[in-house]
Amino acid sequence: MFGFIHESVRQLMIRTYGEAFWAKVLERAGFEAGKENIINHYYSDQDTYTLIDAVSVILKVTREQVWEMYGCFLIQYTMETGWDDLIRSMSPNLKGFLDNLDSLHYFIDHVVYKANLRGPSFRCEDNPDGTITLHYYTGRPGLYPIVKGVLREAAKRVFKLDVSMSITGRTQRSVQMATGERIEEHVIFLIKTQNTDQSNEDALGTAVVQHSNNYKIRLTHMDFVTTFPYHMVVDQDCKIVQVGRELYNHIPKDLLTVGTPLMRIFEVTRPQIPLDFDSICNFINAVFVLQVKTTPMEFQRNANKRAGQITDGFDNAQEDGNTAVATLSQSQHLKLKGQMMLMTSGGHIMYLCSPYVTSIPELLQYGLRLTAMPLHDATRDLILLNQQRLSDVEMNLQLEANNEQLENMAKDLEVEKGKTDALLREMLPPSVAQQLKQGLSVDAREYEEATVMFTDVPTFQQIVPLCQPKDIVHLLNELFTKFDRLIGIQKAYKVETVGDSYMSVGGIPDTVDDHCEVICHLALGMVMEARTVCDPINNTPLHIRAGIHSGPVVAGVVGAKMPR
Repeated sequence: MFGFIHESVRQLMIRTYGEAFWAKVLERAGFEAGKENIINHYYSDQDTYTLIDAVSVILKVTREQVWEMYGCFLIQYTMETGWDDLIRSMSPNLKGFLDNLDSLHYFIDHVVYKANLRGPSFRCEDNPDGTITLHYYTGRPGLYPIVKGVLREAAKRVFKLDVSMSITGRTQRSVQMATGERIEEHVIFLIKTQNTDQSNEDALGTAVVQHSNNYKIRLTHMDFVTTFPYHMVVDQDCKIVQVGRELYNHIPKDLLTVGTPLMRIFEVTRPQIPLDFDSICNFINAVFVLQVKTTPMEFQRNANKRAGQITDGFDNAQEDGNTAVATLSQSQHLKLKGQMMLMTSGGHIMYLCSPYVTSIPELLQYGLRLTAMPLHDATRDLILLNQQRLSDVEMNLQLEANNEQLENMAKDLEVEKGKTDALLREMLPPSVAQQLKQGLSVDAREYEEATVMFTDVPTFQQIVPLCQPKDIVHLLNELFTKFDRLIGIQKAYKVETVGDSYMSVGGIPDTVDDHCEVICHLALGMVMEARTVCDPINNTPLHIRAGIHSGPVVAGVVGAKMPR
């Protein structure tokens, strides 16, 4: 069963008996906490039965009592979780509500959860005294108490009615399906009103409305099959009596002759029942989806013709042609969705349906066009609205892709901006760099005490003529890189380099009292580091000289290109 069932059982038990009780239930049922109520997960029926049996044992009540209690809560919980308006809008009376339960199950199954669940089916009969006989069919025997709880609570909450329900019959039979044999349970309920001044007819909605107009409209056979291009009428043996005009475009004509068994043409995909008269009548309120077993020869010839055109147009595209044939072959098995209606004669059923398509690509796959749908058929609007929705989804996906691309570009821009800022901080003091980034002008500033040092290589002018330019660059790079490391250690500031000259300062831009000491330590470090660099002329340690002076200084930013 779907995880929503487990979650609603959990809510019922916690609200009624508390968290500790539910923990005992999970322990007895062998479930791990948090794994028993995943909404969109499909649990086996045995898992659900084990959970209910655990509740039954701990509460010391029967399983049927637990299911009925759950049925009462299910309506309450469903209305709390956003289904209130839909449930109240289904019908003005209880009988109409029951007649539409099958379509509600179909909507929840195929539209909300997009699953293929085995839901129950309900069929009402009006009794002469105004009461309702409800036929309940399910492939899960033993769940009928849920129906009692659901209907009593729904009658009370939606229609302000108190109803009594008694079981007048309960049978089980074995049904042979394409997937194998299964047990189907049929439970018959008698529904009456109680504690009300209204009659059963008025309260339950079983009163027959008398029509005074006796005028009879007669349609010719051609008018009918044209007005309802997708329909079928079958007799009690489920053999074809009449079909709509458009079905000839999807089914071979020799199969649409009068007397052809319905099961020879179609297989039923929903509800999961045998395709016979009695089973259809039992599930008369269900949404029926039938799939065509065979395809007309005209459709096959069109498939071959289109595949041949693809092959002729592309000499080396045999694989693509085979793919096109496979696609067309899949598209030939048309699905029809509609309603089975028992005709007043009682011996015939009419299937009013439409092609089960929801988008224009699906429409084209079946070789259909919108003109195949009559104007009164809401499938037209569904296809167009869904196509608009798909276009919106595609546009949203494109917007999301664009947003993702913009986010990536913004991240890259931030990375590049960080690199630029780092480079600017290397060229200028951080405080000055921040002012320039903000577009502010940087005025010259006077410092009362600072220490400036110039260092250079005394033998540089003798080295230059005897070395290659790239060797000179390598020499200065090795030397100044070592100096730069010392600048960082001593917290001094590097002003610039010109040739072999290296200018640094202490006490600027951040004023410190020990600026002279900082520069002296820096000078000693530079002298020692320079000895680790080899003189390319005589292969001896390189010597440098340093000039230091302390006093007042005026500092500012000079220039716009590569400002210093």
